[in-house]
Amino acid sequence: MNRPAIQLPEPPVRMVHLGLGAFHRAHQLWYTQHASDAEAWGVAAFTMRSPAAAEVLEPQEGLFTLIERGPETDSFEVIWPLVEVGDGSSAAGLERLVELIAAPETAIVSLTVTEAGYAPDAPALRALRRGLEARFAAGAGPLAVMPCDNLSGNGQLARKAVTTGVEAGFADWLERSVSFVSTSVDRITPRTTAAELADVEAATGWFDAAPVVCEPYRSWILEGDFPAGRPQWESVGARFVTELAPWEQRKLWMLNGAHTLLANAGRLRGHSTVAQAVADPELLAAVRDFWVEAAAHLPEDVEAESYGEDLLARFGNARIEHLLAQIAQDSVAKLRVRALPLWRAERAAGRSGRGALRLVEAWVEALLAGLRSPDAEDAALDAALQSADPRQELLRVLDGELADALTDSPSVDSSTSTAHIESVKDPS
Repeated sequence: MNRPAIQLPEPPVRMVHLGLGAFHRAHQLWYTQHASDAEAWGVAAFTMRSPAAAEVLEPQEGLFTLIERGPETDSFEVIWPLVEVGDGSSAAGLERLVELIAAPETAIVSLTVTEAGYAPDAPALRALRRGLEARFAAGAGPLAVMPCDNLSGNGQLARKAVTTGVEAGFADWLERSVSFVSTSVDRITPRTTAAELADVEAATGWFDAAPVVCEPYRSWILEGDFPAGRPQWESVGARFVTELAPWEQRKLWMLNGAHTLLANAGRLRGHSTVAQAVADPELLAAVRDFWVEAAAHLPEDVEAESYGEDLLARFGNARIEHLLAQIAQDSVAKLRVRALPLWRAERAAGRSGRGALRLVEAWVEALLAGLRSPDAEDAALDAALQSADPRQELLRVLDGELADALTDSPSVDSSTSTAHIESVKDPS
């Protein structure tokens, strides 16, 4: 599969992306390809932790097949805006990444590096800062930084990570020349399996080593300026708003929060996919309880109730094999943004926040049951699990305030905090 053979465009690089994962390829690249001015906007994307994605995409000239998996049938489309790939974890790849961020033609730097990737010393943020420093030194002009991870206020988090501790002249330039766009992104993108490689070859006649599977649904809401221009994403349904927070919070709590609950509680009940877990009446009730709490803190115009019903239909698409073990990765970072803010809001309203606590309970019980998933805080989790009181120490790793509240509060204490999950663990 190559561009000349199937007569595909090769647009100039105008965007640089950090984090060459499946979601970026299913979401931002789809919107870019379908924008009305797509042929002006090529993307160079770099892996930040493992070279694997770059190694399979480079021989394919960045081309790959997007499989939209509906409840009954699949559709197949070759995605072409990705015109350069690289390994940002290597010295040569990092040098090229910095060079492209500094290039005057680059208008946007986007990121999908997961919640754990926004610490100031994380590899992606260090690379972004180096690239912006090079752009400042080159006098290359303004651009936009656009995070696309599931974090509330992701643009401002990126701004803080990039600007903390920089020298005055560079700080002034960042303030004048770099915008930080906040986004809310939504498209379920499960891990691709060997079966999808065979499906693509059978349907299209070519072998694709890097296809991506996704649901038909997609949503993208953005807040912020693009001082050097952007693709016309609104021509295919992206929404630009002046106040992103309510939409962002709806998605973060209702979709991502439910995913985290199902990922941990579902595995305790022997389920392996989202569709299996949401079909479990006990887990469905827990999700709905969590959504009732979330809806109490969302404005009416985001239509939380109808969004929840749409989510249940999406979750129930059994042809999307969204693995719970995949979703459970980095649960500490996810719980800190998906469960704890809602728990605090419920507590401030004089309620217990039991729905939000169920996400925490499921995570604790999964760890105690030996259901480990990769996590940025593995060392701290290991120490907690080996302590005299692992349940309490796990809560303390997650959040000291929460651990103290579950110990000290008569309405939310450690003796009752796992009662729900104990019942969930018993399918009978």
